Amino acid sequence: MSISEQKTSLFFKLSISITVFGALLKYLSWPLIILGGVGMVIFHGIQFFQKQKRLPLDYARYILVVVFLCNYLFSIFQLPYANILSLITKVSLIVFLLLYIKKIVSASQENTDRNQLLSNYSTEDLSYLLADLATVYIVLASLFKILQWEFGIINTNFLLIIGLISAFISILTSSKISRK
Repeated sequence: MSISEQKTSLFFKLSISITVFGALLKYLSWPLIILGGVGMVIFHGIQFFQKQKRLPLDYARYILVVVFLCNYLFSIFQLPYANILSLITKVSLIVFLLLYIKKIVSASQENTDRNQLLSNYSTEDLSYLLADLATVYIVLASLFKILQWEFGIINTNFLLIIGLISAFISILTSSKISRK
């Protein structure tokens, strides 16, 4: 018996929402984060194992989700080796981001000439690209908040501001499209 891709995707997104909501709470946030993290591992695992052709990005995404949950559980329950898991989470996040950027760049190179990077994109395509970037930045900001990370000026507030500005611009461009 297999679960449809649409249902697993919906429950995976719901699990992400629960995790982010738990991260925003000040008191007793850990039950929601654990519930959301377990849901992310389960539903992304179902998506991952039902996929016929798995790419390196899929492996990196699944490893990131599993290591994130383990890191959070180890840090909440103050188990040994939490620092090692934190380092593994950071490395898996960097690998995931590099593979994701590689996917975006290779997709854009297939569609356009090297001399004209953005000229062949329509306003609708740019709106979708900005919405995707906004989602990535907002999810990264929540990850930074949950794990209390900070890399120089790159912190939760910085990533959240970039994500919200990207979302705002995406909404403005999509509203211009709908008016036409």
